[in-house]
Amino acid sequence: MALSCPIEVEGTGASATYWRLTHVQADFPACVVEAQLHGYLDQAARQAGKNPLARFNFRFATAGLMADGELSIPAIYGAVRAAPSGQDAQGEPLPSRFAAATDI
Repeated sequence: MALSCPIEVEGTGASATYWRLTHVQADFPACVVEAQLHGYLDQAARQAGKNPLARFNFRFATAGLMADGELSIPAIYGAVRAAPSGQDAQGEPLPSRFAAATDI
């Protein structure tokens, strides 16, 4: 599973379009999941072993990410789609940069 969503890599003018969950770490006593998404030029570049162009780190509560006592990868991707991409000048959350991403 991966996400397709063109996102310009800051300061480069290039866009990564293929986003893959590459690292997940769970701290069950603290009820926290940390995840990393790496972005590649496209799926072919990832499959060819090319280096990622960008990386985003996420931190979520485990609530809603577990099914039958196991972490759900689709639920983590869903949380990434909903995660705000920062805050505006008034401190309000900005929409997720992955809100319009499609599954691939």
